[in-house]
Amino acid sequence: MSNGQPQRSSIFAGLLLIVLGAIFLFNRFDPALGLGHLIRVYWPLLIILWGVAKLIDHFAARSAGQARPPILSGGEAALLILLAFVLSGFVFHDWIRGHYPDAEIEISPFHESFSQTREVAPQAIPAGAHVSIETYRGNIAVHAAEGNEIRASVNESAAAENQSDADARMNDVEVVIERSGDGYTVHPVQRGIYHESVSVDLDVQLPKSASVSAHSSHGDISIGGITGRVDVRSENGNIDVHDMGSDVAAASQKGDVQIAKVAGNVRILGRGWDVDVADVAGDVTSEGPFLGSTRVRKVGGTLRCKSPWTDLTVAQMTGQLKLDADQINLSDATGAAKLFTHNKDIDVENVTGRLEIADSHAEVMVGYAAPPREDLVITNEAGEVKVTLPAKSSFQVSASSQSGEVESDFTDPSLRTVNESNMARLDGQIGAKAGSPSPKITINTTYGTIHLRKPS
Repeated sequence: MSNGQPQRSSIFAGLLLIVLGAIFLFNRFDPALGLGHLIRVYWPLLIILWGVAKLIDHFAARSAGQARPPILSGGEAALLILLAFVLSGFVFHDWIRGHYPDAEIEISPFHESFSQTREVAPQAIPAGAHVSIETYRGNIAVHAAEGNEIRASVNESAAAENQSDADARMNDVEVVIERSGDGYTVHPVQRGIYHESVSVDLDVQLPKSASVSAHSSHGDISIGGITGRVDVRSENGNIDVHDMGSDVAAASQKGDVQIAKVAGNVRILGRGWDVDVADVAGDVTSEGPFLGSTRVRKVGGTLRCKSPWTDLTVAQMTGQLKLDADQINLSDATGAAKLFTHNKDIDVENVTGRLEIADSHAEVMVGYAAPPREDLVITNEAGEVKVTLPAKSSFQVSASSQSGEVESDFTDPSLRTVNESNMARLDGQIGAKAGSPSPKITINTTYGTIHLRKPS
């Protein structure tokens, strides 16, 4: 009671119960509806529903001469907490299914996972044919085999309350091999309304000479032993390509990329986590914000890695590159190298070509096992620079540090050293006589010390 007037009950609690029931009904009708995605996008509708309910309560109470209900009662608060818990569960469920498509997680306690295996009738294809392999949800594995046929094994899985319902869902999906343009396509044909709730794993055997395009929206892709060009795309899953006889292109959105033993070029685009590339005869290009560690070994051509925070180019890397969130390590490259980054420590060993480094707010270290033959240029902002060279090296040096110092283990009558309060400089020739051809070492930094070291 308020001021002698009876208090009207709010309709908001009833609306919350309707919403809660509708969510469970929709999930029971179609688990693949993507309720988590819809909730993430349209959750502000709950605020609108709350406001509409309170407006209705206000005008209804005024017309009936009753006191309007409170903004939020204890019962409504409890229902809101329950609804928030349920909605968060659906969002988390969708997130798990997106990042880990093989995980068998269902909101409904009545759902179980069922599966079945099928073989697709083989089909002969000409030598060097292009084969496209696609599945919406599921893994793709491609193997090279003798002969001239496409052979496909299919593993389907679905979540349902019983075997009969799962079979009905899986029977709505049929994997076919069909002629498409100038090539062939292996893919599921989805006839029913539940097709996205069926996971279709494809294990495909192809002639070695085929070229391949493989795409899975939610699943891992593995390809090995193909001599034709390979093009791989996965939105949510890992990519593994090895023992290739031609170029490889990989596009990722979420997942790891692993590529090894490629006779052609490698191109990696998109975003994701870890990248591991090894034994590539041609060029390697990686473009995109890969947030894990990037490791590259033995590249015969030119390596190029570009992200929002790093741009590096290395020619003929006989050693390896390791790049992670706060550090870059490069060793053994016979060609020129350029490393441009910020807020990452850089450690470079034995680059025999021209070396150019630009960094900031981090430490730069460069080491040579043999006397350098090409120029070295280092620009660092607010960070130390350490360069280690053999004692018998010959080089020109021009090093300066603003508000820092310059230290050198090398001595020569031609060296001019200045260490003042706001600037330190080292200029001159080490080893060879002035005018003789020798590489030039140029170092500029601020608020850091420059060290020219001999091996200890």
